[in-house]
Amino acid sequence: MTDFSDRGLPVVVCVDGFDETIAAVKWAAAYAAKLQVLLRLVHTVPARDWFGSAVLSDDGALESHLREQGRVCLERAADAAREVSPGLSVETTIEGVSISAYVSDVQAQLVVLGTRKSGYARDLVLGSNTIRMVDQAKCPVLVWREEAESTDAARPIVVGIDGSSQSDRAFAIASGIAHAFEKPLVAANFWGIAADIGIGMGAGYIDWEKVRSDEKRWLTSHVEDLQLANPDVELSILSKESSPSRGMRALSSKASIVAVGCRGRGALRGAVLGSVSQNLIHHADCSVLIVR
Repeated sequence: MTDFSDRGLPVVVCVDGFDETIAAVKWAAAYAAKLQVLLRLVHTVPARDWFGSAVLSDDGALESHLREQGRVCLERAADAAREVSPGLSVETTIEGVSISAYVSDVQAQLVVLGTRKSGYARDLVLGSNTIRMVDQAKCPVLVWREEAESTDAARPIVVGIDGSSQSDRAFAIASGIAHAFEKPLVAANFWGIAADIGIGMGAGYIDWEKVRSDEKRWLTSHVEDLQLANPDVELSILSKESSPSRGMRALSSKASIVAVGCRGRGALRGAVLGSVSQNLIHHADCSVLIVR
């Protein structure tokens, strides 16, 4: 896991030439400028054996063509970044591995991926690429969507809080982004008690007012210490009975970013990612920040 005490780490954007990527580059350039760190723009063209039989008779023409396209994409992205912040340090690189392999090893403040929310067919493609990248990354990943940010710049950043160290790190990074862009922050906790334990008819014997009060009190107390790093960020809390996936997805319709912690567990990481993070990556109406 990346040591975020090293504030010299770059902000990394994976560049593929689509318009969504350029929008992500512009946001990342503004963020890197506020942090005063390097912006690294990355395009990947895997080694020849990755393409299989397609390169057996082309004598490297396909790979050369893809690299040339990559250089053009990177130049366009670098120009867009410098338009946002003329004095920003920008580095471009073409790596000879898959993008998921690159992301799995990179050390960064943040990796930014530009995507667009759309229908089921695109979700299938997204699942084979973006999900793999997020699943393998050791550092925070922002799955960027321009739509929400462009419609209302005052939208808050929402971070899911469940008491885990991962959600605490998500709060810290989300709070830092909120501070950088002067956005309000919402700390949200969802507690689906009845659904979790299958209470059924026994629900009538529970003092729900006390449960709600206790949950809200816990959330307030928990985020008080977390907020000390950025005390000037406007913070509100939301404690509600719901599943985390349903609750965070609903909040995404009025947020600029939703942030969640993800518990990485080796070979099982994909299964864990699928519970809340994958749901948000596919279906949230705004950008999604995943933090391990």
